Amino acid sequence: MRVHKLMMAALAAAVLAACSAHDEPPPPAAKQGRAETQGIRNVQAIGVPGNAIADKVDGALNASDDQRKRNDQALQNVDKTQPDPQ
Repeated sequence: MRVHKLMMAALAAAVLAACSAHDEPPPPAAKQGRAETQGIRNVQAIGVPGNAIADKVDGALNASDDQRKRNDQALQNVDKTQPDPQ
């Protein structure tokens, strides 16, 4: 009977401890880099240097976007200087 009461007291203590108020989780960190590389960054949790890889991919994507803008601008400038064929 004594063991039974002791077990019930331990069980009650465990239930009360499990139901206690928890601290608020920290707010999620601001997303880094481009949306296209978020999946690469997520592998950081398994020990792969995802942030470093994603930073390099972000740099390559940014360079590609910059080159595309320069090419588009050059094409627009060529179109303006060429006479209209009639």
